[in-house]
Amino acid sequence: MKVILLSDVKNKGKKGEIVNLAAGYANYLINNNLAAPANNANLKKLAEEKKEKKEKAKQALAQAIIQKAKLDDKQLIFKVKVGEDGKLFGTISTKQIVDALKKQYDIIIDKRKIILDESIKTLGYTKVKVQLHKDVVAEFTILVTDK
Repeated sequence: MKVILLSDVKNKGKKGEIVNLAAGYANYLINNNLAAPANNANLKKLAEEKKEKKEKAKQALAQAIIQKAKLDDKQLIFKVKVGEDGKLFGTISTKQIVDALKKQYDIIIDKRKIILDESIKTLGYTKVKVQLHKDVVAEFTILVTDK
């Protein structure tokens, strides 16, 4: 019996796949709302959902590209207290970076998307990457100076 999986089913398939199963197991999945019969109406609905999902993915990519254009080649300046050997008291956190982006350039991003190779603990320039989308990475510079 052919069914459309409504959620991932272990060893059978992922959500949205059309699979051929034994009638008893297919009925079990249908009764537990894990699958739907693969009739014309459900197949049409599945095609519409896939089309809608693809459109949303395109929009997310376009939005990420727009945000990348805003972020690329920007420079954030942090004025901080420094110890005798030129090291900072603490580090520059991702939350501070997000707050500075909002304050200086009115750009809002999620702090979890910021990629730091290592925490910012010294004076000078640091390149920072932001993973906006799985295919889009923006890069900007942070300058840390003494007060």
